[in-house]
Amino acid sequence: MDVFATNFKTIDWIIVLVYICIPVVIGVWVKKYVRQLSDFIVAGRSLRLFIAIATLTGTELGLITVMYNAELGFRNGFSAFHIGVIETVCILAIGLTGFIVYKLRSLKVMTIPEFYEMRFNRRVRWVGGIILALGGILNMGLFLQAGARFMMGVTGYSNPAGLKLFMSVMLVMVLIYTVLGGMVSVVLNDFLQFIVLSVGMVIGSIFVINKIGWNNLFKTPEAANSTAWFNPVAEGSDFGAIYVLFMVILTFSAGALWQSGTLRALSAKTPKVAKQLYAWGSISYLARRVIPMLWGICAFIFVAQTPKLLSAFQGPNALNSQFGMPIFIAKVLPSGLLGIIAAGMFAAFMSTHDSYLLSWSSVITQDIIAPLKRKALSDKKRLLITRISIVSIGCFLLLWGLWFEAPVSLWNYMAVTGTIYLAGAFTVVVAGLYWKRASSTGAMIALLAGLLAILGLGNWTKGADVPFYLSDKFIGIATFVVAFLGMIIGSLLFPDKPKPQEEKS
Repeated sequence: MDVFATNFKTIDWIIVLVYICIPVVIGVWVKKYVRQLSDFIVAGRSLRLFIAIATLTGTELGLITVMYNAELGFRNGFSAFHIGVIETVCILAIGLTGFIVYKLRSLKVMTIPEFYEMRFNRRVRWVGGIILALGGILNMGLFLQAGARFMMGVTGYSNPAGLKLFMSVMLVMVLIYTVLGGMVSVVLNDFLQFIVLSVGMVIGSIFVINKIGWNNLFKTPEAANSTAWFNPVAEGSDFGAIYVLFMVILTFSAGALWQSGTLRALSAKTPKVAKQLYAWGSISYLARRVIPMLWGICAFIFVAQTPKLLSAFQGPNALNSQFGMPIFIAKVLPSGLLGIIAAGMFAAFMSTHDSYLLSWSSVITQDIIAPLKRKALSDKKRLLITRISIVSIGCFLLLWGLWFEAPVSLWNYMAVTGTIYLAGAFTVVVAGLYWKRASSTGAMIALLAGLLAILGLGNWTKGADVPFYLSDKFIGIATFVVAFLGMIIGSLLFPDKPKPQEEKS
């Protein structure tokens, strides 16, 4: 049995190629509507509720999201569902209370570090911008790699050079329309991709479950740990109680302050719409987790029942577990439908990349470069710098994705790199919004504490036998704790001097 043999035919190639031309056309078309920086970054702050939900879902349901969730399902079974449940509850809580996002939208900031300067000082904004950009760009580091593996698995292209080829082509397509149209282009494409991917995933789910059988779906495969397959805190699970706690902290902070998602709230028409966006969007957050995980579970059951496939994922030369889901769906979905699913996934890849590129490039322009200039930069120069930053980030991502292999799962890599920014940002924003005694020194300590999360990317985090204090999940929680304590102690020991108006009052 050829592991890479698939049902991907000429008609599927045609469907994919025709579809991926659409975003480029949209990018060229909307370029004339981008007249100032707020148009490019936050779409003129004009997003209404439905379009905001669609574009948020389009961003957060990216191919990378499908891949890491499918890998979690492939490796851990139903126990991975706890991440989706935790995230959904956290997003709903933010939406119902308006925690953080309502106040940020009311302040009319375009980036999180912009709030740092508003509340503290310019130096905090500059350092915060660097750490945000660092964490965000590293977080994107394996997007191209995972996307290329999906396309290789689906199309059956097993040539070793395929990874480089797919990564390069996919990156170029995203760069073209993101550089041209900014947030306006992103919103229009996300809306289109939301529709295509939603329909494709529902139909695809019917096929994959039908292939496995509903009764077989809930039987533990012989190759898996029967207890850990369903229970994330069971002995032998890759997760554990500390990991579950880490997920609560991480998903709540990311829900409120992950720049690409928060950018949608900041682009909303009113603070009330920003709040409603999270409440209604929580449903899509559950779907973006559970459906790909279900595909991954079906993929593992299928692989476990096929000895030659199972052997391909075992041993020293085993296939990366990210190949599990795409190879599975490419073998069970019929040609034509497979092309639609592949086009939808490619759309998902672009919808996440465009938003992330726009998010980090806007931070580089607004929060790192602009504060260094004595004279205010014109909108024209800011647009130029933002576009140059997008291309520069893209080139870095290509190089990083070609040589770096994470010592942990794809999702754990993203959790650790996200913590670099989120541990400090969540602490600083919460303290800045809700604690009057929060000081700039405390903020600086909290932001710099986030850099501790880089330790979670070391090779010592690989495997089940590493000391607990060197595991990525422990390092993640420890980083949040250090940032939190740093903010409190730093603020109490080094309070800010009262501003003139405060002294008078």
